[in-house]
Amino acid sequence: MQVSIGDITARCKGCGSGDFEPPSAGALRLSTELKCAKCGEKVRYLALLDQIGEEAMRRANQALDELKKRPPRN
Repeated sequence: MQVSIGDITARCKGCGSGDFEPPSAGALRLSTELKCAKCGEKVRYLALLDQIGEEAMRRANQALDELKKRPPRN
């Protein structure tokens, strides 16, 4: 399974894969531990959501920086 919001997908910090295996078929909780489908590294669901949030903030800050570089409109 992939953990995504919009076009941002969480990645395994060990191998970069975007595929994770939940421990069971139940609902995910913030404390649920997932396993990378490629390398087996374990990570909490909350950490993957944090990763997505950090990427969203990075993109937002980059867009603001680009807007600041534009000449003012008259």
